[in-house]
Amino acid sequence: MSATVQQFLKAIAARRTIYALKPELPSNVSISDIQEVVQAIIKDTPTSFNAQGNRAIILTGDSHKNVWNSVVDAIEGESGKKRPTSARDEAYGSIIFLTDDKTTEKLQTDFPAWSAIFPSFADHTTGSAQISTWTAIELLGLGGHLQHYNGYVKAALPEGAIPQEWTVQAQLVFGTPAAPPGDKSYIENPVKILN
Repeated sequence: MSATVQQFLKAIAARRTIYALKPELPSNVSISDIQEVVQAIIKDTPTSFNAQGNRAIILTGDSHKNVWNSVVDAIEGESGKKRPTSARDEAYGSIIFLTDDKTTEKLQTDFPAWSAIFPSFADHTTGSAQISTWTAIELLGLGGHLQHYNGYVKAALPEGAIPQEWTVQAQLVFGTPAAPPGDKSYIENPVKILN
């Protein structure tokens, strides 16, 4: 196996959920670096019929804190507030992944025989963008965790921040790791070759 493939697989294996974050960036990383990574991944993630329906925005500073504060306030019961409070107080920012519903609807109109499965295709491609971004920002020295407070986050975004037809799919909360990730266990799950 080539060294390039080994490096790629090592990066995938090293990606972990890191909840213990500091609200800062590593000294050699700028928010422009993160924006460049996200932009490249949104651009190059494959989409059905090259529809390019993935979208993303990055929240930092007051925008990040205000959105997560609204999420905390919207959740009933103290146990449900733990993770969004951590996102608000311990992270530097959030990458909000979205899909453009108009893109999916156009595909459904243009290819009616496949209409029912285009929403699933949109889910697949946003998931690919999320994991690729998560792996890439960890290569920058950041830590992160993926959240799904989708409706709460969309309601909390400043008016006009995104078009109404964009659906929030996930939030990648990021910052400098405050502690290493925990160990990961694996199940037996062999990939078979059928001839």
